[in-house]
Amino acid sequence: MHCELASKWLSVAAIATIPLSTAATSITTGLFAAAWLAAGQYRRRLRQIRSNAVALWALALLALLVVGVLYSSATTAAALEGLKKYSKLLWIPLFITVLHEPPWQRRGYYTFLGAMLLVLGTSYGQFLGLLPLGPVDQEYTFFKGRIAHGIFMAYTLYLLLHHLWREPERRVLWLSLIALAGYNLFFMVQGRSGYLVFFALIMLYMYQRWRSRGLTVSVLVVIGVISSVFLASPAFKARIDETISDIRHYQQHDSYTPTGLRLEFYVNTLTLITKHPLLGGGTGSFQSEYATHAAEHHLHETGNPHSEYLLIATQLGLLGLGVLCMLGYRQWQLSQRLTPHFQAAAQGLLVTMAVGCLFNSLLMDFAEGHFYTCLTGLYYGHLAGHPCARE
Repeated sequence: MHCELASKWLSVAAIATIPLSTAATSITTGLFAAAWLAAGQYRRRLRQIRSNAVALWALALLALLVVGVLYSSATTAAALEGLKKYSKLLWIPLFITVLHEPPWQRRGYYTFLGAMLLVLGTSYGQFLGLLPLGPVDQEYTFFKGRIAHGIFMAYTLYLLLHHLWREPERRVLWLSLIALAGYNLFFMVQGRSGYLVFFALIMLYMYQRWRSRGLTVSVLVVIGVISSVFLASPAFKARIDETISDIRHYQQHDSYTPTGLRLEFYVNTLTLITKHPLLGGGTGSFQSEYATHAAEHHLHETGNPHSEYLLIATQLGLLGLGVLCMLGYRQWQLSQRLTPHFQAAAQGLLVTMAVGCLFNSLLMDFAEGHFYTCLTGLYYGHLAGHPCARE
């Protein structure tokens, strides 16, 4: 009983640390795993996992990665290191088995929201000169880099918009936090991934409220926001101008710009995928295979194609990419059976990852990967044991 309770509190603590500290996340998830094992009740937990399609598809993807170690073209050490980076997929079924009660789900949700408000506060502390600035181009990111900070802040903005919608009696509070988070995202932190995720979440938000009519209007809203922020925010304008300039340089056969290098990585990764389209080169194989390809064609080397979809397809082929997409599809399907509050949060999490993974390997990355797996386990825990959760 004590270990069961400890596992619940440690899961909530782990969620709190995700936007704050890599070391703290490692410690809390490690302690959570130990408490989960010590708590026993394996039959009940196995039933919960077997009845939850999200947990099963997460385990299916992890199982493919385990099998991928056996045929990987990389060294055994590199293959196991690659598997280790994706082992966080385990948190989805494990969190589902302990965060299946509404009170604990609320604790986990508000703990994450509170942690993000702490992130927001420290960012403004840097802005006001109360805390030391971060590195160049990341001055107002106290805990994480600008990519993770921007993505997490965009998702938090989306959650705050839903609170404003559902709790109009606290509109002053929610509007104030929305204004602070919006200014932080667009005027203080130069994170293009965060911008893109937020625009996708705005479209989702308006679709959730007004369905097809909202989706149509959201296109105009996004265009209006982009135009306004481009004119008003030097940080946003600088990142957009830089992206356009990089693309132009790339078109002139100059790949030395950051965006140019990414485009080069995408093109060459697609070439690698065609060499073993069905099963890929195995877990952890990307870096060695890309290095060989780069040496043959005198290209820049990389250990990351900056796209989770391409990275999974390179390692596990179209089979692995299909399982990843099925995981997302089942999450969207089953989100319809969640309570309205968690339905919105779960759908926003899925869109955040789906869009963010286009230009980043978020599932492999530590903070973003834990953000996805731990919150997925939190939101879908209520379906554990639900008779329709496998349909």
